[in-house]
Amino acid sequence: MGIPSVEDLKWQQIVTGEKTYSLKFLAAKIMLGRLIRSIKEDNSPQKISDAVEELYTLYLRNADNASARADIKTIFS
Repeated sequence: MGIPSVEDLKWQQIVTGEKTYSLKFLAAKIMLGRLIRSIKEDNSPQKISDAVEELYTLYLRNADNASARADIKTIFS
């Protein structure tokens, strides 16, 4: 499974904390905790868009990592 488009609504749902998943990729867990906290402070559309882009890029850059691939399958299946 490839990395779904950055426009996929699930990216927004995960960075806002609307949907939660049991993730395996440690870097994403850490980043996601920070992103969710920052969006709770400022939930402007631009802040959410920036957070989505940041998380998406992390997974894109680590597409060959087994834990990252498992997370994508968990989130988007």
